[in-house]
Amino acid sequence: MNYPDLQTLTLVGRIASLTVIKTEDDRDCLAVTLYHRINTDATVSVKFLNSNGLLTAYTNNNLVIGQELTVTGKMIGIRAFYMKDDCLTPLKQPEFQLKVIDYAFGSKPKLKAVPTPELEVAS
Repeated sequence: MNYPDLQTLTLVGRIASLTVIKTEDDRDCLAVTLYHRINTDATVSVKFLNSNGLLTAYTNNNLVIGQELTVTGKMIGIRAFYMKDDCLTPLKQPEFQLKVIDYAFGSKPKLKAVPTPELEVAS
């Protein structure tokens, strides 16, 4: 007998990559990779797709790499290995695949200060 999975997961991390892709039905979709730190020694990649609010925020320049993002959803997959030269090789960062139900924007990375040239004073 199959039972429904009612568990959800909430993760907080920083956006590592944002890429607009075309889906099979020719819609634009945002592919997001988020880095979530499990502890001081372990980080996982969290990957998911979004075709509404996050895509709009990205196209309006309101979502940037390095920005903090909190996501809530259901885990749909875990990947820890890949094939390289016919050999099973571990990923540097295991990958969680989520179906995101909700998200909340966090802080953006601070811009580095650009030194301003000093003005010459006429004497």
